[in-house]
Parts: sequence; structure tokens; C-alpha cells
Amino acid sequence: MSAGNRFRFTGVECVKFAVQDVAEACRFASDWGLTYIASTDPEMKVFRAVDGSEVQVFAADPSRIERTPIGGGSGLCELVFGVEDQQTLDALLDELSKDRRAEFDAEGVLHSVDDLGINLAFRIAQRRAVTTQEVTRYNAPGHAERINRRAPRYEAAKPREISHIAIGVDDAGEAVQFYLKRLGFIVSDRYANRGVFMRCSPAGNHHHVFFMNAKVPGTRFNHLAFKVRDIHEVIGGGQHVESLGWKTFAGPGRHIISSACFWYFQTPFGGSWEYAADEDIVTPAWEAQDFAATSHVFTEWTFGLEKSDGTLKGPISGSKEKAL
Repeated sequence: MSAGNRFRFTGVECVKFAVQDVAEACRFASDWGLTYIASTDPEMKVFRAVDGSEVQVFAADPSRIERTPIGGGSGLCELVFGVEDQQTLDALLDELSKDRRAEFDAEGVLHSVDDLGINLAFRIAQRRAVTTQEVTRYNAPGHAERINRRAPRYEAAKPREISHIAIGVDDAGEAVQFYLKRLGFIVSDRYANRGVFMRCSPAGNHHHVFFMNAKVPGTRFNHLAFKVRDIHEVIGGGQHVESLGWKTFAGPGRHIISSACFWYFQTPFGGSWEYAADEDIVTPAWEAQDFAATSHVFTEWTFGLEKSDGTLKGPISGSKEKAL
């Protein structure tokens, strides 16, 4: 039975990573533009985006389930969603405790697990709405918005918020069932026989979670996306990160699905991080579509994403075809 929309989710609040090299992971998070927040827990390093969504970094420890990354090595160890109120947390406890562990910690955060063994948590949202003081203006023939002012320039990026997370799995069609039927997530779009984009609320971000059929068996972290202000900040941020020695994974480019301008970088977190701007914002009227997993669908601009044989080397290239 579907949970419908009775769980009032607000988005991804926090992503916890267990890594092999904490110092290197922290260096990347700082170079990425996140703000370091001092923690009373000596085992935890905290980095925040402008809206308060955060990344927590721990040393990987296979002897502790809460410090064991999916996929081994370095990776995701817990995914935290925000909800509007305590009533929603209590309803989630009732739903999840029917067939799996579900318990509150001393701080009132509800911890559980999905059908793949991914640790999940739910807390009353701490993110705050981000108001862009000055909307980026553009000039087009016959329609000028930016008069007597120069276009914005960025020496580095300052991520506004966590947008979404992507996870590689053996069977995306099966993996999403828990989220659709038990948590009430909604399908926004699909890569036909490759992956499913889901949002946790009827209106808002195009997707919060993307499951894709991975070529490598098992469940593992693929990428984490952060929203920035505009395409200029994607480029400025990417150039800054690249100048510090970090390697591009894919981009810059613009997705067809979600419309986001992007730039992915390899990280010490077991997958890539993405700067994203100008993503689709949807309502319940949005109609999901199936898209072929091809280079011209993954990105409107290629910028070297295609290999000499015409195949794609972006994130979806690490997927396999399997009926959803």
C-alpha cells in the first residue's frame, strides 16, 4: 500500500559519509565551498551549505554499522531526510516499525533502514529557506534584463543547498519500491531500463534520490549534488576546484532530465560531487517520462563526454540495462 503524501518531507537534510581518509575528505569539502562547523563529537566533522543542509564525515569502521559505508571503502553511511513536524516522525515510526528497526535517538532523530540495507534517518527540518538577494539577469535579442551592469563573476562556489543523491544498485526498479510504497515518494522521470528519479514531496525539487542500475554488483554511492546560484557559479566553482588539483568526472554540461547545468568532480567520498544550477522545479501536475540513456539525453552539451566510439563516459555510463 502506498504511503501517499501523509509524510511531509522537506528534502535531504544531511548526508553522512564514512571514509578512508578523513583529512582528505575534509579538504575536499572545504575546497568545494561548504562551511566547516565545529562539533562536540570528536569523531564527526560537519560541513554545511548556506541553507543548513549538511555533510557529516566519519572514519570508516566496518565493526560499527553506523560507520560502515555502502559498497565498502568510502561512501554513504546514512541518509537523513527532513520532515515538517513531530507528527510526521511519529507516523514514520508507526509505519517503519512494522517490519524493520525504527527508533529515536536522544536528539529525537528517527533511525531506520531501507530494503537494501541503506541506513536512513528522519528529523524535523533544520534547513532554512535561501533567498537569493539578486536574481541573475540575462540579455537576449529583443529582451534585455541586465542594463548598465556587468554579468556576475565567481572566484569560487558557495553551495546553497543539497539537491539530491544518486545511488547505484543491482535493480533500480526493485530498489525504489520501498520509497514509493512505504514513504510515498513520487517518480519524476526515468532512464528507460536504467534508473528512476524520485522526489520526496509533490512540489519542489525535480528529484531528491536517483537509483540507477550499476554495472558493478552491489549498492554504492554514486554522486551528491549541490545547488548553486546560476551557471556562472557552476563554471566559476568548477574552475576553482579544478585549480586546486581535483579531477573532473563529467562536465561542465546541461542535463536534459532535470535541466540542471552541472559539473561533476571525483572526490574522496567514494563517488562524485556535482555543482548544479537551474534545475526543474515541479508540482503535482508534472508528468514523468521515460528517456533513453544516451549521450544527447544525459547532457545537452558534451564537452568531451563522448568517447571515440560514441559511447558515453558520464555517470549513466556506469549503468546496465534492466527492466524497471
